[in-house]
Amino acid sequence: MNIRGCLALLSALTFALAFSARAQNNQLEQKATVDDPKVLAILQASSLASEIDEKAARAIGPMLFADGALSVNERRLLLELLGNNSGTVAITGPAGESFNVPVLSRQARAFLSLVTPPDLSTLWLRGPAQMKQLVDITVLDPVITPRITGYIAQRLGQAWMVSTLSDGYKPLRDDFAAAVRQLQQTDPDTERRGRALVFDAARQLDRASGGAIPKYLYDYLGTN
Repeated sequence: MNIRGCLALLSALTFALAFSARAQNNQLEQKATVDDPKVLAILQASSLASEIDEKAARAIGPMLFADGALSVNERRLLLELLGNNSGTVAITGPAGESFNVPVLSRQARAFLSLVTPPDLSTLWLRGPAQMKQLVDITVLDPVITPRITGYIAQRLGQAWMVSTLSDGYKPLRDDFAAAVRQLQQTDPDTERRGRALVFDAARQLDRASGGAIPKYLYDYLGTN
């Protein structure tokens, strides 16, 4: 894992510890300061709704991780949103404006919760929903993408080790086919991103194998 991947993992672990501590003391006042005007605008648009929907969460999340790290205020915002199960969170903007936001929808919570990624072995080729989660980890925090690609390359490598010319490289082909089949059962954007992840992982494995993997086995993955 490269340095950026290590930092991303450390950040996720730190966040998990902070969230655990926050959850154990639910009497703390739920409030957060938001510095980014775009994030503030999305939250303000959600202030009159019954919940923060998935569309809003998918817009906010990548903005928070855009610079590769979470600031103190960004971390606090995520902690408060994820820790809010039934009330509201008081949001304060850079100019002192304030408003309350409701709870996250189930889908919004599932997406933002990927700030602490699950065991990747529970996601890879485990079904469409799990593959979507695998892709969504990189949507939320692009810095962690090399870690995900590396993991997929490792799993593909296991299939490659038992693939032979005589069986037409069936184990590896089966993994590629299963990945595509499960991604096709998600949504167009997830499928596109997922195929790109598998394609990059296959190229990584091919380079590590000295170019021994026939290109036709995975070239089609790069066609979106």
